[in-house]
Amino acid sequence: MPYLVEMKNVVKSFFGVQVLNNVDFTIDKGEVMALCGENGAGKSTLMKILAALYSYDSGDIYLDGEYLSNKVTTLGMQQRGVSMIHQELNLIDTLTVAQNIFLTREPLKNGVIDYKKMRHDVKELLEMLDQNIDPNEKIENLKIAQKQMVEIAKSISFNVKVIIMDEPTSMLSPKETDVLFNLIRKLSASGIGIIYISHRLQEIKQVCDKVTILRDGYLVARKNVSEVSEQEIANLMVGREVQSSVAGQYTGDENDVTIEVRGVSDAFLKDVSFKARKGEIVGFSGLVGSGRSELMEFIFGIRKSQKGELILNGKPVKISNPQVAIKEGLGFATEDRHSTGLFLIRSIRENTNIISQVKYKGVINNEQKRKKNASEILEQLNVRFHSQLQLVGSLSGGNQQKVIFGKWLLVDSNILILDEPTRGIDVGARQEIYNIINNLADEGKTIIIISSDMTEILSICHRVIVMSEGRITADLSQDDRTEEKIMHNAVVYTS
Repeated sequence: MPYLVEMKNVVKSFFGVQVLNNVDFTIDKGEVMALCGENGAGKSTLMKILAALYSYDSGDIYLDGEYLSNKVTTLGMQQRGVSMIHQELNLIDTLTVAQNIFLTREPLKNGVIDYKKMRHDVKELLEMLDQNIDPNEKIENLKIAQKQMVEIAKSISFNVKVIIMDEPTSMLSPKETDVLFNLIRKLSASGIGIIYISHRLQEIKQVCDKVTILRDGYLVARKNVSEVSEQEIANLMVGREVQSSVAGQYTGDENDVTIEVRGVSDAFLKDVSFKARKGEIVGFSGLVGSGRSELMEFIFGIRKSQKGELILNGKPVKISNPQVAIKEGLGFATEDRHSTGLFLIRSIRENTNIISQVKYKGVINNEQKRKKNASEILEQLNVRFHSQLQLVGSLSGGNQQKVIFGKWLLVDSNILILDEPTRGIDVGARQEIYNIINNLADEGKTIIIISSDMTEILSICHRVIVMSEGRITADLSQDDRTEEKIMHNAVVYTS
C-alpha cells in the first residue's frame, strides 16, 4: 500500500539560502502526524510545498501513489484533496462567512449562485465545530477565534484526503480546542490524514499518532508519539536540553503600584479594577471573549469606557489614543500580528524602529541609527533573517512575533502589555522570551501578559487575574495559582 503522502529528498532555497535539505516526509491514511521544529526549521515551507503554494528545487512528491510534478497548482492540489489551514488567517474581511468558505466554489442553480444552499451547507459545517456563527456575518465583525474556526470549516468543506493544520489552536479557547480535537479524531477515523504543526507539545501528546521533527532544514527524527516525552521532543527540536520555566514569587514592594485601573465599565466590561506593581509579572487568564483584550485596549487608549479611571505611578491620566499611551511609557504587543502588529510590506528594520519614531517624533531618522537599533534587538531576540531590509512578511510566524516584541523593547516601555506573546513560537525561543520577560521585571518593568496558554500563565506570572464575561472573578497568587482554580473562575458566568 502506498503512503497517503510521500515526500522524498525535498530541497528548497530562498535568497540563495537552503532551507530544506533532502527532507523526507510520509503520512498514512487515517494518521495524525505532528510536524515539529524551531521557528525557521522548515515546517511551514515543507507543507506549503505539499499544498503547491511554493515550488521546490528538487525531490519527489506522491499523493496516494500518484506522482506530482512541480507544475501542479494550489487549486490542483485542493482538487486532489490537500487542504491547508494557515497559521496566519487567509480570509477576506469584507466578504461573509459563507462567501469565504465557498469562494470560487459557490453552488449553482440554473447558472446562478444558490445562496440558500450555500448558507445551509455553511451552517452544517459550523455546527460540526459547535459554532453558532451567522453564515451571513462579515468576517471583519468576528472575533479572532471565530475567524480561526471559519478557516477550519473552510478546510473541511473540500473533499479532503489530507488536512494540514499550522498552529490551529493558537487562537482557540480550551473548549474550542476540545471541539477541534474531537473533529480530528473523527476525520482520521474516516481515513483522512492530518498533519499537525504545533509548538504546544502537550497537544501533540494528546492528539497525534506520530511526530516528525525538523531542525535547520534537516529531518532529525520520526517517532511514535507514545515513545517520546514532551521533553524529548523539545530537546530534539533544538538540539540541546531545554530547561522548563517555573514562575517565582513577587519579591518587590507591594506598595509600589505603577498601574491601577478603577471601576472601568462599558457595554461589555463590568466595574473592572486591578493593580500591578513595579517589577511584577501579572497574567490575565480566561476564555476567549472574557474581556481581557478589551480591558487592555482601554488602558492603551484604543477603547473608550463609559466610566472608570486609569492611574499611572499614583497620578490619574487620560489616555485618549495610543500615541499618548506610548508617551506615558505604555507598550502593547497585540495578539494579531498581521492586522495590528506589523506592516507586512515594510522591512524588518522599519518595523523594529516604528514605535521609536512615534515616541520620539521622528527623531530616529538616521539610517545608521535605525540599523544599529534593529541589530541589537534582532540579536537579543535571536530572530532568524537574511537581511534587515527584507520584508517582515517573509519571516516565519514565530520570527514575526519576535519582531513585534522587539519594537516595544526598543522604546524601553515601563509598563508592557503582551497579548499572546509566544503564539507560534517554538519551545527554545519561548524560553528565550521568558528569560527576557524575567529580566525586564528584575529591571523594574511591569509586565502584563494575556495568554490562552495555561502552561504559559503558570510558568511565568507572579500573579494571575481571571476574567469571565467582562468581570474579574479571581486574583490568584502564590499557591493559589493552579490550573483548577483558574478554570473554575474562568467559567463563573458562562452557561
